[in-house]
Amino acid sequence: MVSNEPALVSELEQLADIAGTGAQVQVTTVDVRRAWAAASTVVVGLDMADQLIDLRLPRRHRVLLVAHGDQVQSSWQRAAEVGAEQILSLPADRDRLLAALRAGATDCGGGLLVSVTGGCGGAGASVFAAALATTASTPDRSVVLVDLDPWGGGADLLLGGETAQGLRWPDLAATSGRINAASLRAVLPVVDDVAVLSWARADPVPVTPSSVRTVLTAARDGHGLAVADVARGEDEVVREALSLAACTLLVLPAQIRSVAAARTRLPLLRAATTDLRLVVREVSAGGLAAEEVADALELPLVTSMRPERGLTGWLEQGLGPIRRRRGPLARACRATLTALASAGSIADTSGT
Repeated sequence: MVSNEPALVSELEQLADIAGTGAQVQVTTVDVRRAWAAASTVVVGLDMADQLIDLRLPRRHRVLLVAHGDQVQSSWQRAAEVGAEQILSLPADRDRLLAALRAGATDCGGGLLVSVTGGCGGAGASVFAAALATTASTPDRSVVLVDLDPWGGGADLLLGGETAQGLRWPDLAATSGRINAASLRAVLPVVDDVAVLSWARADPVPVTPSSVRTVLTAARDGHGLAVADVARGEDEVVREALSLAACTLLVLPAQIRSVAAARTRLPLLRAATTDLRLVVREVSAGGLAAEEVADALELPLVTSMRPERGLTGWLEQGLGPIRRRRGPLARACRATLTALASAGSIADTSGT
């Protein structure tokens, strides 16, 4: 709920209690950005509409603008700029607002969607995404890894599960509308307790933003954590995946050329995602310090990691990216999960 009007906030909180969904009131820019993608429904009070428009947040579903009865007719322009699906007048539309809150609570299972993307070619984003999913999987948290890089070789190969039975993107590429969140995991290959949606070995099939939205929404709602490995690019599929994620992790080697390449992606990333953070992969010799990379890109540093000895061999043998719990890659993944937990995004069940 984005409002600074006490009477409106009080009424919205009462409706949220009746709907059975938690209510968080956000006013500051930082708080609104952090909650924008993860919330099941966003209710914007007319008093904060102009401030929200100035933030230029990415478009999302389930945004409602709430105004008093005599203000509705003059609010359509603001609603369009905010991206609101409906304008509701209180108290006249109280039942409609209650129904919308209940629908949002039912459709969203409370999981978190994190996108992982590389700042340059060969950054290691796919490996980090697979490692993060593997590390995050616990008896208390189900995890799904969604491969959105059709030219990356396949997330199932990274986990050593290319022969695992289940559906892949050619089976779901034409999907639109809704997928039952509870059913998605049942039809996907599962490798080391991680559900994986990957590509087949044939030529990649085209996927649409609509199908990506459908699949990622079901993945998020049916799991404690959904990790999306997002390709480098500027097409609508990439934008859709980034806009749905509550947090985007930009993986980057600590090299000057890599920083220069990442700078060219920053306008797209900042326009598409509300919470962009940096994961730095240290290089063997002559590289930059992780803090220098973060300062150059003006991004918050989540973690950095030294080179993982033996990683190439593990992947070639189909052993997966995590073989040493105390290795640099495993430690970086646990640090990332702890950072997400500290921000209130997920429960910290990683054992750190």
